[in-house]
Amino acid sequence: MSGTRSVLGVSATDADCFRTINDAIAAAVDGDVISVRPGVYRESVVIEREITLSGAGAAGEVRIESTGEPALNLAAEHASVSGVVIAHRDGEVAVDLRAGALRMEECTVAAESGVAVAVRGGAELFGRDCVVTNPGGAGVLVFDGGGAELRGSELRGIATTAVVARSGGAPRLIDCVVTESAGAFLAADGGGGTLRDCRISRISGPAIVVEENSTLSVGSTTLSEVDAVGVLVGAGSTPSLHDCVIDRPGAQGIVLVQGATATIERTQVRGARGHGLHILDGSRAELTDCAFTDCGLDAVLVGGGGSARLTRFAATGGAGTAVTVEEAGEVALVEPRVERAKSAGLRARGNARLLVEGGSVRECATGVVWEGAASGGMTGCVVEGNFGDGVVLRSQEQVDVRGCRVERNRGKDIRDESEKSTVDSVAPAAGIPAPRHAESGAIADLLEELNGLVGLDGVKREVETLVRLHQMAERRAAAGLPSPPLGRHLVFTGSPGTGKTTIARLYGRILTALGVLRTGQLVECARADLVAAVVGGTALKTQEKFDEALGGVLFVDEAYTLSAGSGGSGPDFGREAIDTLVKLMEDHRDDVVVIVAGYTNDMRAFLAANPGLSSRFTRTIEFADYSAPELVTIVEGLCRAHDYRLEFETRAAVHAYFTKLPRDASFGNGRTARKVFEEMVGRQAYRLAEDEEASPVALTRLLPDDLGPLPGSGVGAGAGRVDEEQVERLLSELRGLVGLDDVKQEVASMVDLLASARRRQEAGLPVPSLSRHLIFAGPPGTGKTTVARLYGSVLAAMGVLAQGQVVEVSRADLVGEYIGHTAKRTTESFDRARGGVLFIDEAYTLSSRPGGGQDFGREAIDTLVKLMEDHRDEVVVIAAGYADEMTGFLAANPGLSSRFSHHVHFANYTADELVTIVSQHATKIGYECAAATVVSLREHFATIPRHASFGNGRYARQVLDEAVTRHARRTRSIPTPTIADLCVLLPEDIPAASPSGKPPGQR
Repeated sequence: MSGTRSVLGVSATDADCFRTINDAIAAAVDGDVISVRPGVYRESVVIEREITLSGAGAAGEVRIESTGEPALNLAAEHASVSGVVIAHRDGEVAVDLRAGALRMEECTVAAESGVAVAVRGGAELFGRDCVVTNPGGAGVLVFDGGGAELRGSELRGIATTAVVARSGGAPRLIDCVVTESAGAFLAADGGGGTLRDCRISRISGPAIVVEENSTLSVGSTTLSEVDAVGVLVGAGSTPSLHDCVIDRPGAQGIVLVQGATATIERTQVRGARGHGLHILDGSRAELTDCAFTDCGLDAVLVGGGGSARLTRFAATGGAGTAVTVEEAGEVALVEPRVERAKSAGLRARGNARLLVEGGSVRECATGVVWEGAASGGMTGCVVEGNFGDGVVLRSQEQVDVRGCRVERNRGKDIRDESEKSTVDSVAPAAGIPAPRHAESGAIADLLEELNGLVGLDGVKREVETLVRLHQMAERRAAAGLPSPPLGRHLVFTGSPGTGKTTIARLYGRILTALGVLRTGQLVECARADLVAAVVGGTALKTQEKFDEALGGVLFVDEAYTLSAGSGGSGPDFGREAIDTLVKLMEDHRDDVVVIVAGYTNDMRAFLAANPGLSSRFTRTIEFADYSAPELVTIVEGLCRAHDYRLEFETRAAVHAYFTKLPRDASFGNGRTARKVFEEMVGRQAYRLAEDEEASPVALTRLLPDDLGPLPGSGVGAGAGRVDEEQVERLLSELRGLVGLDDVKQEVASMVDLLASARRRQEAGLPVPSLSRHLIFAGPPGTGKTTVARLYGSVLAAMGVLAQGQVVEVSRADLVGEYIGHTAKRTTESFDRARGGVLFIDEAYTLSSRPGGGQDFGREAIDTLVKLMEDHRDEVVVIAAGYADEMTGFLAANPGLSSRFSHHVHFANYTADELVTIVSQHATKIGYECAAATVVSLREHFATIPRHASFGNGRYARQVLDEAVTRHARRTRSIPTPTIADLCVLLPEDIPAASPSGKPPGQR
């Protein structure tokens, strides 16, 4: 084949053209381009070749029309359609994608059908600059694991909902417009998706609905002219909103019901006709840097057992109360700013709880009110200039007001009608200095810079928490209250390339803006900068580095090497550096911040090297590995910085590359992303070196061909070379085990699936999602641990796992003695298994609560679920135990059953199999069983009761141990025993079966 692509023409009138699009497709081969000339083509097009279908002429001049049957079906693995109008009526679906990937550019789907575009069953749609209309039904429906990404597109005139995500569907809308529709986005039945940089307007119903355990990420999106609720969340769903604007919705701005949980950041709700945010039915919300203005009712109403945490929340104007909490609701406000509410600024009533920390309430009808049976308190808050009372305490429960400035209110500053409340240190006007706005602005800019970094969500939250702690300590000091204990020294744990140095530098600048540090410079060092080759030299070198960092941050990278020693210097010199650091940190505790960094497990050993380290480093920040989308974002940032751009297909290829990239010890996170970018630039330079006519645009474009191959060819974390001979040897060893026929078949099937996935990957085909985690269900002694070791070795030989070691743990190894201890122990066990298998024996004990009290076993399960997701390609987890009890274990956390999709059942050994086990073990230790002895053994195993705790193979070995003991006792009286006497076990050596089923020796 020449490799060139043919162009086939389609026209209803022109010569040398096919008359229908389907005729052209039938004549095409993969890679051909079908150019459709202007006209109306009344046919149901089925794309069954990997072709490009392109409309010629001006926009709208090529029109495909169909009635009943879909106007466009995809039956190929990849295809592209551009510049075409697809019209359909009187049917279920206009464009139906059941498999494969379709790219649509500058197309219009004009449907009067049940659904304009349906994407299902693993199919994918990539749409750019498209228009979708459907006055007869829904717009884009993505379900049953389908995927869709729409960029720069418009969905308008939709009778029901513009985009629907159900049962695993997760469409992405980027820079899209949704208008003149009944609904903009519906995620239901486990659906999900993303809205980014979108504009939603003129919606007659709720604009965004997330329900039935679904999720949705909405960012930088504006909602306006919505007749009903802006965002409705229900039934256990967990969406997130950031940098959004909800402008004048006809009802509430955001509603959470039925146990929903939402994270909302930097979002504005303006002029809602109802409540700005309404939370009930046990739902929860966390808001950060959000602003609500001019709401028709309360800006925030929390009741029905709901709860909210509002950090730096601002409410201005409005016809009701800024924040009302009632009916067992709970609200915590940190640094709120409430102004000009026509009712109270903050109100708690009924049996609700309201906590206020810092912030201000000004120019409201009344400042802050606790009434009924409400409880809570307020510290460090300014309540001034309100038109009625400042603080009203008429609750039957205790309310504590401490360290606040309450003044210049037209009514009473404090109206205390409660017998249980405490009012302490309410300062006069000069008692609390005004905030230092210049410093606050600098801190805000630094936090914005922090939030602009790719990923690191947990790290950002930890740093912001530290900032708020320091700010609150300053406020408490100004109010005459003791400052809380603040540990400024930090431990950064995690893999290389996750931004630890960048965060350390930002942290120093933030502490300087807070006035905690004088200069904030970052001094980086490692073992070589601190440790000398002679005794006494280490203390001097450490002192020099420490003095250089005074007033700023000393950042010790790979600090664990100080406690591990080195062959050239001897182990004691590193310990000398640690001891010197501990003393210097104490002598200059207010003039330097020390950050030590390194791998998670190694840093635990470092902290144990000196008793003073753990007390000085009281806070650890874990830097997680970057996800594949985050690594793609890093590459895109490098492209922008160096004036390159990723094509659409290139971005998808880079995402697939990072998804499959082994996360082994050499994985460098951000450094790996930079390396990939640099290699792509090099490959592009090689590709274009001899093309003297390459345009400036071509010089900036990075194509999929510029992406190098993955290191290795494995499926999974190991990504090593397959050792077929070793795999077959291990499988033969498995087949040689006694019994376990069903187990052998299950494991062999798993191996076949993984081998098939590898072959598909090498052929460039999609690789099915495979869960390698297993449930081993069955009674004890049936070979579960043995099979687990073999399984780990097989996966290592296949290149799926890096090492294949098996780490055996039980409840005692995972569950701690206090809250937080369990997560630490579980993480440590999991880390030991990285690259291999974590085998959890009697896993069901984690979901049962022994003896009552705090259920730390559930904490271990929750930690495991998260670790299995974060490191899904690095560790295989096998949970073992009795079949019935393992059902309860899987029910303990919703994420368990989806991660353990394969169950291997271990049955009790038969009597004959137990006889074989005894015979095999006897042979290994130099004994043999006579024929009559075999009969006695079989009779023993046939009559022994098989209760729930019957030990199977373990019991068989106990029988052999007892037989050997009885044999020794019998042969002791033989004066000159023969070799046969010493080696042959006779029937009288076999113990009788106990009626209670107890092992020999435990009667």
